[in-house]
Amino acid sequence: LELLPTSTWRPPLRPAFAPHASLSGAGDGTSMFGGGFKQVLRAGDRVRAHFQNRYGAKSSATDVGTLLQFTTGEVEIHFDDGAIQCVSKTWIAERLSAWDLDLAPGDIVYAHYASGKGRTVNTDLGIVAAVLDGGRVRIRFQDQIMQTIPMGWVDQVMRLEPGDRVNAFFKVNDGRGAKSVKTDMGSVLAVAKEDVYIVFDDNVEQNVPKTWVCHRARPWNLQVEVGSVADVHFEVGEDGRRSTSTDIGIVLSEPVDGRVAVQFQDTIQQTVPLGWVVRLREWCVGDRVQAHFKTGGGDKSTDTDVATVMSSSLLEVELYFDDGIQQSVSKAWVTERIRNWLAEVTELASGDVVIAHFKRPGNHCRSVQTDRGILLAILPRGEVSVTFQDDITQVIPKGWIQAIATRWSGQRDEFARDKGEVVPEAGKRAPRPTATPASGVECIICMDAKPNGVIVHGETCHQSTCFACAKRLQRAGDACPICRELIDTVCRLHGE
Repeated sequence: LELLPTSTWRPPLRPAFAPHASLSGAGDGTSMFGGGFKQVLRAGDRVRAHFQNRYGAKSSATDVGTLLQFTTGEVEIHFDDGAIQCVSKTWIAERLSAWDLDLAPGDIVYAHYASGKGRTVNTDLGIVAAVLDGGRVRIRFQDQIMQTIPMGWVDQVMRLEPGDRVNAFFKVNDGRGAKSVKTDMGSVLAVAKEDVYIVFDDNVEQNVPKTWVCHRARPWNLQVEVGSVADVHFEVGEDGRRSTSTDIGIVLSEPVDGRVAVQFQDTIQQTVPLGWVVRLREWCVGDRVQAHFKTGGGDKSTDTDVATVMSSSLLEVELYFDDGIQQSVSKAWVTERIRNWLAEVTELASGDVVIAHFKRPGNHCRSVQTDRGILLAILPRGEVSVTFQDDITQVIPKGWIQAIATRWSGQRDEFARDKGEVVPEAGKRAPRPTATPASGVECIICMDAKPNGVIVHGETCHQSTCFACAKRLQRAGDACPICRELIDTVCRLHGE
């Protein structure tokens, strides 16, 4: 059915119509709505306006219509009784509602349609076939009837994406693929111009017309990446239907055809629809988390404990538990983030005075109280080297830093002089490398052996680790834990 005007009179359209216009006086500067009020209209807006009577004069009454397009002084209006007229802008009495939807071919819309008496009161579901010039749009409704209507007759737009959760009709198993009477929940896998591919919660996949989608229960808006941890529904039973509850899983692949591979806590891997991913669990290095730990047999514990995130890989996360135990466990074992460290502590730099927890003597568990210290270096694997007020230097998880008391603003040379390093003046020969011993009596990395390793970088050296830890730093390509200079070589302290 094509939209036909019921009025017998329609003035010819003028060229150079615009999609929007300002309601201002026609040449004399008078305002359309009285006073000094000025309003910008656009195609699709619903307005109340005067119309041309049978004699071509301005009517005394007004009627409701939809704006189609504009010229400099005139506007084309599609009135609700089906009449289309081009009238002066000054005939518009008021704007009833603004229209600001973005339409594209393939969109699912709820729109009014044309009947024998003009614009209907109710709306129907349809698919946008084409967006036309002149403020019009062509729509195919559920009953397969195609109509060209004003775009302002569209009330709602539903643009489906893979991962959306929808309520839709499905094809019954009668050999003809007839439309079901009831609807069912499903997840969108792929979207075409007029069809949508859905996997329903009973694990039945079907390609159905877009007009069979009644409601979008949840739009897909999650940024899923490889390694993300999320709450995910899983397949249950022999038919692989969607579970009622969720489990924590690790995303193993990029989305392909609306699906993603996930490994759950019990190490079972499944490929599930994107729509089954409910919520991302976001945490990063330095955060305080609640997590399961490995028991004596290496199994997952029943209870959880508080830990600090040190580093993470695709499947595992390295945690430093508050009792001093350091373990690498599955990412899916992290149940909750307690503290967002990056949101509370700004970027760290060597020389900052920080307030931090420290390792208690003996078992190296996290202290309850905090102490002030100077940040010496930011180390790999989520650790920092800090010298506390009692002149003891420790390597601790950076998540143990509670706050920055004073930010270091000096130059590195000043910091080097404060630490006893010799900085050569311009034009003078630099002295021979001399080892700067650490103030502590044990290696700042393993906290066990004597600091008998000398790390050489350029014309200076630092003595803060044991020889074994120094060699490990060199092999790994890491920097000096004191000054962050690149390591040239390491040697054992003479006599040790």
